[in-house]
Amino acid sequence: MSMRRRALDFYSAMSILPLAILILVFFLPLYHNLKEAFLVEGSLSNRLVLESFSSGYNRKILLFTIRQALLSALFSVLVALPGAYLLSNYRFRTRRLMLSIANLCFVLPSILVVLGFVIFYGNSGILNRLLMKLSGSKEPPLKILYSFKAILLAHVFLNFPVALSLITDTWSHLSRNQENAALTMGAGSVRVFLTVTLPRILPTIFSALLLVFLFCFTSFSIILVLGGGPEFTTIEVEIYRLNNIVMAPQKAAALSVYSFTVNFLCLAIYIFFSSNLRNREKVRISRLKSVTSKRTYFAIGLYTAFMLLFFITPLASIIWRSFYSTSPRMGIGYTTRVYRELLGLSASLALANTPKALSNSLVIAALAATFSTILSLALALWISKSRKGPLFELVAMLPMAISSVTLGLGYSLLRSSLPRSGNGTGLLLVLLAHIVITLPFSIRTLLPVLRSQSGNQLRAAYTLGAGKARACFTVEIPSIASTILKAFIFSFALSIGEVNATLTLAEGKVSTLPLQLYRLINSYNYQGACAVGTLLVLMTLLVFVLCEYLFQESSEG
Repeated sequence: MSMRRRALDFYSAMSILPLAILILVFFLPLYHNLKEAFLVEGSLSNRLVLESFSSGYNRKILLFTIRQALLSALFSVLVALPGAYLLSNYRFRTRRLMLSIANLCFVLPSILVVLGFVIFYGNSGILNRLLMKLSGSKEPPLKILYSFKAILLAHVFLNFPVALSLITDTWSHLSRNQENAALTMGAGSVRVFLTVTLPRILPTIFSALLLVFLFCFTSFSIILVLGGGPEFTTIEVEIYRLNNIVMAPQKAAALSVYSFTVNFLCLAIYIFFSSNLRNREKVRISRLKSVTSKRTYFAIGLYTAFMLLFFITPLASIIWRSFYSTSPRMGIGYTTRVYRELLGLSASLALANTPKALSNSLVIAALAATFSTILSLALALWISKSRKGPLFELVAMLPMAISSVTLGLGYSLLRSSLPRSGNGTGLLLVLLAHIVITLPFSIRTLLPVLRSQSGNQLRAAYTLGAGKARACFTVEIPSIASTILKAFIFSFALSIGEVNATLTLAEGKVSTLPLQLYRLINSYNYQGACAVGTLLVLMTLLVFVLCEYLFQESSEG
């Protein structure tokens, strides 16, 4: 038996327990979903699923879900392309700032984006107040919220960094040889881009489009709050409504079958494209050049200003609004009242539960990130060594094919089948849901680094007589320690901001910081919501700073 074969057997054995846990925490709720959808009056039947699809109302919802996801993905890629061009080709002062803003947006909880948009872009928001003062108008000139435009804007805000990161990574590592040859033969810069550069980055653009489409197709809190009505109902919102409001779990489960099917197809195509992209040309030399033309300086300045205005102002407005009261009853002006209420120094029914919600969020996020990182490390090591990596990757990434709302539905169905269900059961199911949600993202953080390793250190350890386990735990894992910590921090950030599955499972028994924020927004207590939101902003910033530090450390290493 070859050394490679023996090593693969070791990693396969190490992945057995993580795979068993993945089956338990992912396939068990999925099984309950499918059981509820296809088991009608004790016998297998596809009647509910066919009825769900034949409903004109459901078809309208499905078409709108696809439409908003497709448009959101297209706009996200279109916004990302100019930035990817500048970041992949030029060296300039604000380059690191632009990358940092994009990375910051990527770790933001969706409910925080919702709040930021309400406070900044709302009819009574900061932007409209400013425009009304400048124009002397008594009516808000920009009516964005509770519309299709608001949904698209929020989705671009959240998912533009995904497209920017993927396209920049590919584009910045392409060799210039083909482009230089075309320029030498007399082709103009536009023609070179269209005929040489674009075909080489097109698979990455399509891959980014698929991934953003997947995220937007399963979007929930943005649609629920910013859509503002039945006209903008998506599959995820309808699943939540059927299960939690109408109390029709079978209809919700039947509808979730279509959501899972679309998500699975998108995920399979995305992984196929990603595996092909790994085999494409990639150089390790820097292709960045200095800026020489005024037109390029102007483009950089314009794009930087756009990112600052579009991305930073909604977050800054949350912090500002937490200190500013617009209530005539409480007094208009700057105040720290909500923070005193939040800390328990003043009585407040609305904010009394915040310390408990914060502690729940921290405990759930820490546990979810720990389990997710351990499981993803074992799975990523196995996938990176196997010749059938793409197939095993698809299996490990399957949790991305089920939306957090559908996952919450599966766990709520599982809970209903248990003999007793108390607060402890609710917390456990929320934790398991968070592990499933964070697991694929943790794997995606670890896999590229493991695949890029040469293997020389491992071979040296084997030559010196180290066994497979010793080489793995003393050489391979320590060599990616910063990436493992980054996966933990990223999983922690995703868990602490998760609201979709938690809202489905909470039933008023489990409180987390995002749920507290969602309830305050729904009760129009915007100053209280901004105080809670500020806590989430600060935690997100802390996570972001740690990730940036680890990224720089791994780059220098």
